[in-house]
Amino acid sequence: MIRGYIASTLDGYIAAADHSFAFLDPYPAEDAGYEDFYAEIGTLVMGRVTYEVCRRTMQPWPYAGKRSIIVTSAGIADLPADAETWTAGVEALIGHLRADAKQDVWIVGGGRLQQAFIDRDALDRLDHFIVPVILGGGIPLYPGPARPRTMKLAEVGRFGQIAHLRLERE
Repeated sequence: MIRGYIASTLDGYIAAADHSFAFLDPYPAEDAGYEDFYAEIGTLVMGRVTYEVCRRTMQPWPYAGKRSIIVTSAGIADLPADAETWTAGVEALIGHLRADAKQDVWIVGGGRLQQAFIDRDALDRLDHFIVPVILGGGIPLYPGPARPRTMKLAEVGRFGQIAHLRLERE
């Protein structure tokens, strides 16, 4: 299963303009079921900007022991163990992931990459967490333009002050 698991502000941003996630600090990930979600993941997929932000802000590499694929147009030096680059495009990646994944795949982001999977009807499930913060600007959840797409609302929940929408591919 190819999955999204992402948090945004009320006004639809996944990070501040400087790519920081400080707006999430009052809302620890464990409180929203992250540990259980992460245990089901075998492969993580992220774009180059998300990768660079993770490498710069999260030490040590938080995804050790999981296969990580970084979607990029150029090579990356000093990749962590279990990480590789993908330069053959999203269409080919979707086929590769569907054929190769033994566990669930997490499209970590950013928003453009997750949107590319949604546009191609390749995101099977999306767990979207909405925190009660208005940033007023930053990195948008889905930067557009996007293809019109409908997902089925499978579950609505709450983790403290965080709203949780579980959406599934129709």
